[in-house]
Amino acid sequence: MTDGFSRYLISVSATASTAHDEAKPLFERAFQEYGLPETIRSDNGAPFASTGTTGLTALSAWWIKLGIRHERIDPGHPQQNGRHERFHLTLLEAMRPPERDRPAQERRFAAFARDYNEERPHEALGQHPPASVYKPSARPMPARIPEADYPAEAAVRKVRSNGEIRWRGDLIAISTALIGEAIAVEETEDGQWRVRFYDAPLGVIDPIKKKLRRLADPAHEIGEAQRELKT
Repeated sequence: MTDGFSRYLISVSATASTAHDEAKPLFERAFQEYGLPETIRSDNGAPFASTGTTGLTALSAWWIKLGIRHERIDPGHPQQNGRHERFHLTLLEAMRPPERDRPAQERRFAAFARDYNEERPHEALGQHPPASVYKPSARPMPARIPEADYPAEAAVRKVRSNGEIRWRGDLIAISTALIGEAIAVEETEDGQWRVRFYDAPLGVIDPIKKKLRRLADPAHEIGEAQRELKT
């Protein structure tokens, strides 16, 4: 984990996989030590994103509950997270060859982090190290996650054990990452039924296909309209 502004290395650790159970404790420790970020930008791989309609995983759903906005780069466009990708190359070069066991690798990571944050000058920072610029977040990690505060006019539904909700007599698949969670269905001015989890929009219920449809960005919608006009 790195801070996008200062390049400060917040956390680096040796894990056996990218599974949720290994990743979440690292984020918990980072949030407790450095506070909650406003936004986390990631790629579309595990444990950050899924291929489902909402793209949610248990980890990213937890971020939403903490009030963190999750930004996913476009698939196949690592340049959208260029600073972090360049850090990966720096880390890879510094770790060749890797240590023979995890405890030794962790010690080496810790030494690297101290040097990278406090000693190594960074060209983009005027040849100053990241620690001279970085400031922890003023948002503390809460002792308890607050419940979602949905408006009275919203239709609140609990996500079932199969990731679905019942809506107007139909079962609508939402996300298995939200099993047991309460989501809100709200009618828009144009008569659509938008679904959200806390403050994060999840999609629109398609009344014809009886499924959740992704929210398209304006550029995509314009492109689709142009293609329809051409045909």
